[in-house]
Amino acid sequence: MTERIVQPSLPTRDQLCALRDFVHGRSYSAGSVAIRLPGEPCHAADSGVADVARASGALYNVTNVLCKRLFADIDTGQPGVAAELAWEALLAIADAWRDAPNAPAELRKLVFDAALRRA
Repeated sequence: MTERIVQPSLPTRDQLCALRDFVHGRSYSAGSVAIRLPGEPCHAADSGVADVARASGALYNVTNVLCKRLFADIDTGQPGVAAELAWEALLAIADAWRDAPNAPAELRKLVFDAALRRA
């Protein structure tokens, strides 16, 4: 008889923290191109650099909202469908960095396994 190992559908708190911290780091890295030195003029509101800064901030905020929801649901001890959807959304975000050399190995595995489930 072959026993099949089933990975839990939701992350541990440590896995969620690792994913959140990694995505936050990447969004900060992307937004860093928009940082200006004191005394320098602001980037034009309609410039590509300003758009990168806004997109980076939006990614950071969306990740925060999803993580807060997921932490709260996990802490109840009885997370539901909303928690699973939040986790899938976070994995979809992290998928952009699946092959990044600086992505932690465990995170790459979580993202890769999620991509296989979606396929």
